[in-house]
Parts: sequence; C-alpha cells; structure tokens
Amino acid sequence: MAIQLDIKSELPTAIKWTNEHTKQLPFSIAQAMTASAKGITSIPGSKQKSALNGLAQSSKRFLDRPRPQTSTGFFATTANKRTLQVLIEPKSRFKGRDGTERGWNRNRYLSGNIFGGQRAVKAYEVEFAKKSNGTIQPGTRFVPTRFMKLDKFGNPKRAEINRLINNVGTGMRTGNNIFIGQPIGGGRPFGVYKRERQYQLRALFIVDPSQNYAARFPAQRVIEQRVTKTFGAFLRLRLAANVAANVREGRADMRTGLF
Repeated sequence: MAIQLDIKSELPTAIKWTNEHTKQLPFSIAQAMTASAKGITSIPGSKQKSALNGLAQSSKRFLDRPRPQTSTGFFATTANKRTLQVLIEPKSRFKGRDGTERGWNRNRYLSGNIFGGQRAVKAYEVEFAKKSNGTIQPGTRFVPTRFMKLDKFGNPKRAEINRLINNVGTGMRTGNNIFIGQPIGGGRPFGVYKRERQYQLRALFIVDPSQNYAARFPAQRVIEQRVTKTFGAFLRLRLAANVAANVREGRADMRTGLF
C-alpha cells in the first residue's frame, strides 16, 4: 500500500522560508516518515502515536485472542532523505549471526487476516497429513473439536500436538491410540481421532472443507490513519529543530529561499 502525502500543505506557514529550510527539508521529511511509522527518539511520544503501535492495538480488536508476538508482528524500515520511503510489513524469519533461521513468520497468519483468501497451513497440519498414510492430501486444514485442549489464545497446545503425532497408529486396530484419516463406516469425516476403547473413536480434529477466509484486519486503514494524523506535526517539529541546530553552529544559510 502506498500513502500519498501532500508535503507542501504540511509545511510551516508562519515563518520566513530560507535556503536552510530547503536544505534540511529532505532529511526532516525522512525523520517524520520514520516517526509516523515506528517512532524515533528525537520526537518523544512518537512511538506511542506510530503506525506500528496502532497496528498492535487494533490487532486485539479485530483478531481472535492474538498472541503478543502476533500483535507486535509488524516492522517498519527507516526512511532516508534520498528515497523517502518506509515499508511496513509482517515480520518473517531471519538469519542469526550463526546463519541459522530464527523467529517465526507472522506473514503467513497476518496476511490472510488482512487480505482474506486461504488460511496458511500450519506446521502441525502438515504433520497430520504426513501421518495419514496418504489418505489426506498435503495442504489440508484441520479444525479442533471441543474435545481438544486449547491454550488461552484458542490454539492447540504444542505439547498436546506432539503427543498426538507421536502416538499415531498405522491402522484402525493396530499401532498406538491416535488415528488420522477417515474411520470406516458411519460416514464420519476425515480427521484426527483418539481411540477411547478398542472400537470407539473420538474426533479431536476434523478436516476443514472451506478454503477462503474473509479479510478482518484493516491494517492498511490503521496505517493510513496514523500516518496522516501525525506526519505534518512531526515534519514541522523536525524541520524547525534541524534548522535551529545549524543556526547554533553557525552553518545555516538564512538567506531568503524559494520553495
């Protein structure tokens, strides 16, 4: 998403415009853009008013019990005076100093909620499909039933998922007590089942036949509202400060400028 800003309308009007203002304008614009996106230390309080903070707050209203790592799952680049661009997008995995990938990819979850479409397949769903002896296709999505233990965020507990995967049997009556596939008879759906007794199965996950999800998180609107609300004030603040700094150092060109 691109946000168009009318720079000229945001400039201070009750001052004498000088060559120094023209010189400091690109750097001041870059600072204001960065402050509006994620906050900068030279503008106290800008982090709390930033687009990133707006996204974190809004996620709790539009998403279902998001984890803290999800609410803070966006990052913003820093603008410079040559390109005057800031990119805001979901955090993804990154490489540490040792070259190994770290973190987790928020984009898989956040993009689906922002733009709609297919929900990203989760890692445990991939494992479930692998354990089904070819009866369930890769990329299939599973929905937990009321018999599955969930955490406070509404997600299956990792320890419980590992327990299920480690206890998958190879057939209806052999192996361990977890069965993944479609039970024989009764027209029951594909899913993950637990053997309660020798011939009784309880569904823990059911295959989700739906593929598309509606957009529910208006991230673009949140970003645009925060940036357009703060950018002008931040620009005027930093322009005045940058000009004043060079005036104090005796390096400012205070001749009347044209803009």
